[in-house]
Amino acid sequence: MSEQNPYGAPPPAQPYGTPPPAPQPYGATPPQPYGDPQQPYGAAPQQPWGAVPPQGGAPYPGYPGYPGEQQKKSRKTLWIVLGCVGGAVLLGAGVLGYAVYDVTSKTGTHKVVMPDSFKGMKRDDTNPLAEQMQTALQSDFGQGKDAWTPTAVSALYTGAGSDDGKVVVVFGGWGNVLAPSSQVDDFFGSFEKQARGQGTTFSGRSSFDPGPLGGNLSCEVMKAEEETDSLCVWADGSSVVAVLAGEAGSTSTPDLAAAAADARELRQAAEVPR
Repeated sequence: MSEQNPYGAPPPAQPYGTPPPAPQPYGATPPQPYGDPQQPYGAAPQQPWGAVPPQGGAPYPGYPGYPGEQQKKSRKTLWIVLGCVGGAVLLGAGVLGYAVYDVTSKTGTHKVVMPDSFKGMKRDDTNPLAEQMQTALQSDFGQGKDAWTPTAVSALYTGAGSDDGKVVVVFGGWGNVLAPSSQVDDFFGSFEKQARGQGTTFSGRSSFDPGPLGGNLSCEVMKAEEETDSLCVWADGSSVVAVLAGEAGSTSTPDLAAAAADARELRQAAEVPR
């Protein structure tokens, strides 16, 4: 010890800087500091790059593999089209000579009573669309020169739900129909005209066996904004009725022969002697 350095000689200088820490055994956790001096005591440490997604569960939105919320299927366009069907069923028998036609032997022999269920689906009479269709049909029937006044008929059959599942919509009227084949043509022409204003298209119209009740049965493909459905119409001396069937979100072309078979089955259940 010298007077110039009362506390002893300084430690020898390291020629190559501070030596690295001793190597850690494989798999050991490196020593951690005692904490961030700026972090309050007891607070959880901050993650500099944001929260880490939970492990073992669903990742947060934005991370790879996040499933995302499924959007509910909609049939808004379809409901708009069907909400104004009254004028589409042109049962204008008066202009065909109703006053001189023998209606007692050839027309009006049956009425249409929709069954409570069809193809495992229940009839939903409380659905606003069903109520609106019935009102629109009945208010439009009997309008115009020499027009006759049939009885309106409509029904809505639903599976899982009318907004996102399978649906069968029935609408038309029964009474004394003079020219069934003309009524089918008139229906398609008027309905298509209304529906095209909503961006709906039609294709593939074909005639099918109407079944033991006779008359006419035709079906076509109706492509709306949200789905592609089948549209069938039957007509005889007593009724003109349309059957629209489809499933929300389905864009595959429906089998019209199968659709015709379903419409024929429904007709046999619904059209009964007066």
